[in-house]
Amino acid sequence: MTPRIEARAPNPADIGNMKVVSDQDVINDTYALYLDDESHSFDGTAEKLVFPETTDQVAAILKEASDAGTPVTIQGGRTGLTGGSVPLGGTALNLEKMTDLLYINYHEKSGHYSIAAQSGVLLEDLVKAVMTKDINQLQGKGTSEQQKALERFRAEVDDFSFPVDPTETSAWLGGIVACNASGAKTFKYGAVRNWVYRIEVVLMNGDILDIERGRFFAKDGKFEIVLSDGNILELAIPTYSMPKTKNAAGLFCGSDMDLIDLFIGSEGILGVITEVELGLEQLPRNIMTVMAFFKSEDDAIGFVYDIRSADSPVQMDFLEYFGPNALEMIKEKAASSGITVPALSNDTEAIVFFEFDYTDETMEEKVMGLETVLNKYNSSSESSWAGMDRAELQKMKTVRHFVPETVNGLIAQRKAQYHDVHKIGTDMAVPDEALREYLKFYRETLDAQGMEYVIFGHIGDNHLHVNMLPRNNEEVKQGMDNYMTFAKKAVELGGSVAAEHGIGKLKKDFLFVMYGKEGIAQIQAVKKALDPKWLLNRDNMIAIPESFR
Repeated sequence: MTPRIEARAPNPADIGNMKVVSDQDVINDTYALYLDDESHSFDGTAEKLVFPETTDQVAAILKEASDAGTPVTIQGGRTGLTGGSVPLGGTALNLEKMTDLLYINYHEKSGHYSIAAQSGVLLEDLVKAVMTKDINQLQGKGTSEQQKALERFRAEVDDFSFPVDPTETSAWLGGIVACNASGAKTFKYGAVRNWVYRIEVVLMNGDILDIERGRFFAKDGKFEIVLSDGNILELAIPTYSMPKTKNAAGLFCGSDMDLIDLFIGSEGILGVITEVELGLEQLPRNIMTVMAFFKSEDDAIGFVYDIRSADSPVQMDFLEYFGPNALEMIKEKAASSGITVPALSNDTEAIVFFEFDYTDETMEEKVMGLETVLNKYNSSSESSWAGMDRAELQKMKTVRHFVPETVNGLIAQRKAQYHDVHKIGTDMAVPDEALREYLKFYRETLDAQGMEYVIFGHIGDNHLHVNMLPRNNEEVKQGMDNYMTFAKKAVELGGSVAAEHGIGKLKKDFLFVMYGKEGIAQIQAVKKALDPKWLLNRDNMIAIPESFR
């Protein structure tokens, strides 16, 4: 028998009043930012904005919209780069008022703590609360076991945090789960998916699912959901092959997969995630952070291959890369900001930024091993910038952000003259063995065109961002054509067209390249089963069938 999960209907007594904005002048003026995201690629519109505070209120909104046939677009912090949270009509459902921390659990078997919160909590606020143990609002919340876990957590001497560390810390928890976010430390810890213990999801019909990891697994490629009205909904899992790389493209699939993984990374097309429970990790007591400078890009890539290998003398938490053009931006921004980057010389052509932990017993061995690998590729500890505390790491992160800050500034200037101009940033990842070939393909393609570009990103996962910087409207088209070329090459090499930013409204054509007509049809079938009127987050991930337009 296929395992079944039972949905519940919302409790009418818990719905209450909520903030609703329906005046078009107010929406277009006071709430204009709610019609956009960080991609700045769509001119959003909404008939009304709603701001629920509870799961039951979300359920009531969706039920009303379903009955009326009104499209609903889910919004978090709107920090995405794919237009996913931009409404194109209908209702914008914004979760900014769902900001409660809910409980802490302790898991005896794994020795991990986890913390639950509503989806509107900012990642940076959650991390701050956990690291400082400033979690008084949890007092008296949850079960007796969760209260015991809270007291145990407060008594811990060590520091804890959410380990995945997505780059955009102002993102909201619901969004990072819905998009299976990742970042630099995905190299060590994996993406958000690995750390999601429980979610609460509201379906388009208003039914609510409470999904705990490890409880509901597929059988013969199917799930069954018992709806609140007693009807049974059957979901057939897609059967396409997923790349063996960092990946945030399409629905997760596997014949015996956990139901929770179907919703993680689904970009809100299947339901609204209203609560999340995330695993926490004890922070190492000692860290060393390094910006290693190399005289050639080839040396930098060689270092990366050696230092991340199975027999590496140092196991890294993350490995980040900055190519020659990115390096020029860092130099210029540092000079104008009055910041000195230690050991950075004029003959530096590439940077590898990394971090590792150590103990008093292992420090000497790790440093000596690192020095050997650096020397092999014409670098050294003396010609690198190293720090041994979190304050120094923060300085390095400031320098790291010089690159996207410069890129965004250039694009803003050009967009003022050419309306269609926007940053075109790739998000592809390839298998380890394909890194050199793919980087060479990027450079040869762009250099031949004379396109302005910069390359940087998560090289530990072979996930480099190529930011193309169009100088006019014609180069925007060239850049988008390049993106398709790069997507096809990534798939040819066994990689993903979206490693961390998802598909949203911008990249549906690239998902088609990855999974083909049959794979897209399988995603559409899951969507239609859970949202038969095709109302929730329509236009995201997959095209709307003509019958719903």
